[in-house]
Amino acid sequence: MSGELIESVLLLLRGWPPELVTFLIASLPVLEVRVAVPVAMEGFGLSMFSASFFGFLGSVVPAFLIPTFLHWFEAPCRKHIPWCARALDWSAEHVERRYTERYRALGMIGLVVFVAVPLPMTGVWTGSLAAWLFRMKKRHAIPAIMVGAAISTVIVTLATMGVFGVLRWL
Repeated sequence: MSGELIESVLLLLRGWPPELVTFLIASLPVLEVRVAVPVAMEGFGLSMFSASFFGFLGSVVPAFLIPTFLHWFEAPCRKHIPWCARALDWSAEHVERRYTERYRALGMIGLVVFVAVPLPMTGVWTGSLAAWLFRMKKRHAIPAIMVGAAISTVIVTLATMGVFGVLRWL
């Protein structure tokens, strides 16, 4: 995750209410709550509760949008936007290659854990894409993704409090 990307997003959203910026950062791929919560707490001075709440809300937006609407955009995207077709193909191959066996073994629990781990190439966006690729039923996938997002938000919030709390004492 590039510091330049984070700086660019913050520059673009300068002057907006911190709660809205937190929500928007959390809804972005790659950044998600991994960046939104620390920026909210340390950059904007939001409380732990506010940072977590708006971070969680922003992070679950893709959990609803991707499994619900991606199929509507896939065919037109593939037909009219060549790079979009390549991106979808790459994403599908990546998710299938790395996660098919885990999904078969763990099912929805695997999706929860996958989304909950706040590391690059995991999270709500990739979990939602995996749910769509594996044709999981939305009534099962969306709650699993939301539980994973809640766990991830708690992990990131506690890590932010711990890491920055320790740094304040140094």
